[in-house]
Amino acid sequence: MLFRDIGYLCNEVEKLDSLRKPYKVYEKQEVFLNEKGVKRNEFYQASAQGYRPELCVEIRAADYNRETHLEYDGVMYRILRSYPVKNECLELICISLVSDG
Repeated sequence: MLFRDIGYLCNEVEKLDSLRKPYKVYEKQEVFLNEKGVKRNEFYQASAQGYRPELCVEIRAADYNRETHLEYDGVMYRILRSYPVKNECLELICISLVSDG
C-alpha cells in the first residue's frame, strides 16, 4: 500500500511567555498517510457520545506515539480514537477543532 498524502502528528505543549503567561504550541512530526472515509458505524457510535468524526486516516503504527492532534490539508484535528488494522497500520478517527472566536 502506498502512503500518498502528508500530515503532521502533533502534541500540544504549554509554554510560558516573557510575562509568565501560559500559551500553547504544537510539536509536529511529519507522517505519510492515506485518507479514508469515516465508516457509518463509527459515525453513529461517536454521535451517541456527542462527537462528530470528520476524518479517518491510515498511518503506519511505528509512526504513532500517542499524539493528540493531527494536522492535515491545513486543518488541525483532534484524534478521537486510534485502532490497529492489517499490515502494522493504524486508523485514526479525528474531529476538527473549533477555533475560539
